[in-house]
Amino acid sequence: MELNKSTALMLRAVVMIGMVLMVAGIAAELLGMGDGLLHAGILVLILSPFAGIIVSLACLLKERDMFWAMVAGILLAITVVGILISL
Repeated sequence: MELNKSTALMLRAVVMIGMVLMVAGIAAELLGMGDGLLHAGILVLILSPFAGIIVSLACLLKERDMFWAMVAGILLAITVVGILISL
């Protein structure tokens, strides 16, 4: 698959999963037990850019575009290090 199409498809899928979890969490919250689903939905939405970067990196490696694959890898590494430092 093409880089842009693959990344867009992944981002759409992850956002849809996050939204389904959020809607299910809101529905479950009406019954008094939706916190876990709401938190999971928020987490999925927060992590969706990582999924996009990972898919882009995989596509770039498959296309043997090493310069942009290196840029994507560095972006992923910086983001992961930033998260680990903030914990």
